[in-house]
Amino acid sequence: MSLLAQLSTLRGRYLWRSFEGMTERPEEVQRRLLRRLLSTNRDTAFGRAHGFSSMISERDYQQGVPVADYEATRPWVDQLQAGERRVLTAEDPYMFTITSGTTGLPKLIPVTGSTRRGSARLSAQWLYRCLADHPRVLDYKVLVIVSPAVEGHTPTGVAFGSASGHIYQNASRALRHRYAVPYEVFTIEDFDAKYYAIMRFAIAQPISLLITPNPSTILRLVNAAETHRDQLVRDVRDGTLTEDAEIPLETRRALRPHLRPNPARAKELERLASAANTFTPEHYWPRLALVGCWKGGSVGAALSSIRPLFPPCMPFRDIGYLSSEAQATICIQDDGSAGILALDTNFYEFIPEAEMDSPSPRTLGVGQVEAGESYYIVITSPAGLYRYDINDIVRVTGFFRNTPLVEFVRKGRDMVSLTGEKLHVTQLIQALEQAQLSVGLKVAYFRAVGNIEASRYDLKLELAQDRASDESVVRLGRAIDEELSKLNIEYEQKRRSGRLHAPHVHVMYRGWSAKRLGDKIGRAARDTQFKDTLLGLPDEDDLPSDILKDLST
Repeated sequence: MSLLAQLSTLRGRYLWRSFEGMTERPEEVQRRLLRRLLSTNRDTAFGRAHGFSSMISERDYQQGVPVADYEATRPWVDQLQAGERRVLTAEDPYMFTITSGTTGLPKLIPVTGSTRRGSARLSAQWLYRCLADHPRVLDYKVLVIVSPAVEGHTPTGVAFGSASGHIYQNASRALRHRYAVPYEVFTIEDFDAKYYAIMRFAIAQPISLLITPNPSTILRLVNAAETHRDQLVRDVRDGTLTEDAEIPLETRRALRPHLRPNPARAKELERLASAANTFTPEHYWPRLALVGCWKGGSVGAALSSIRPLFPPCMPFRDIGYLSSEAQATICIQDDGSAGILALDTNFYEFIPEAEMDSPSPRTLGVGQVEAGESYYIVITSPAGLYRYDINDIVRVTGFFRNTPLVEFVRKGRDMVSLTGEKLHVTQLIQALEQAQLSVGLKVAYFRAVGNIEASRYDLKLELAQDRASDESVVRLGRAIDEELSKLNIEYEQKRRSGRLHAPHVHVMYRGWSAKRLGDKIGRAARDTQFKDTLLGLPDEDDLPSDILKDLST
């Protein structure tokens, strides 16, 4: 075991043992955390406006502070951007993370020292549990994909950007020494150039741990290596970074000290590339011990395309339920995407999914949720988000000790309703999974588009098989339709009444998903946070030219 692995184990074990004890008494831990947050922030502008100083119980807090989305929080954040202090928290933010909003304006989320330390604790425990199950994950280089730490500044000079980029820059010297890719690569704005540069550094080294939030990023990296394999070999051999890549001169200068000729590795890559029909991580990263990425929700659909690129036994572990707003779980096993709720990091409330739009929905605590049920999660964080509706639906899959195991299901209200059927993306995913089993066809990627004019859904399917008969594809479409009728009574009623017509199957050409995701990510504010819409209405990337066949079911 490397020195870094030993140090990570020592720190992680200490934190884990403390946290594991908390999981026996989740309600007590949550009450103490809430009281501490209210007491610490009672003299802030938000605390005074909502009477934090007089709040004693969770009930007081719920009665005094309404559930709010970002637009209700935005005026307070605007004050912070203007330079006012002690607005949301006694501890002023040192930066903001930036993410997309619902109104077209981006959301700026405050980041404080407390939130940074909380995330560091969770990450250390995640890594410790990975090392316990996969001791070789830190034997070689680590490939972590992050976004730029600084993407701009507020009028008063406070930086906004990616917290992951800031952490990457400011990690311990021992961990930075393990990074396969210099931070400056992640500041490259041109996505094609950035992915090429990532692979230029990563393919030249043995990698034992790969971490990226979005699994579709892995597809982009693999495609970059496959498309530019000859150029990559030349750059590795000569210690260069091709001039064809659109990389600013200042960034090139920063990267130059990290570029060294490696003819032996180039020769090995050349041999690997010529010996196989495809050029995949299985070939150039044989020492890879673990892939960490999101596995739940709509982004998890990309995993079916990614797993064949790796050895069959390659473990994938979810990195946890996290977002720009909060990091909320610790995943301690490879199976599934559920993680233990981070009790000492945020205060959590849960609203049953079916009650979210009712006049008086129930608000439940960590000790009141039930396994198998889905909830909207409401978060109170040390960064100053109070009873914040992140518009995420999570599912409680079970319990670790007495603490809920939670997995991300989907964004809230993630549905299409052409004729009142209110079709959820989770129902679509379940129907496709069951239909594949019953018909025996495998789908590499999919997207369902509501066709309003035809009153039907168009199922865009990229098949995993090179050849499939039209008859089998039609049977797959019919099976999906039948499964949706079983899962959704409104769908079944609308289909029987003829108001909703049978879906059409659009067989897409091979490589459609990679192109779609690549185009989407290329226009996204941040590639690591991009999530494709598996169920929706037509968008600019739904092109007729991408369809090989249109088959009626």
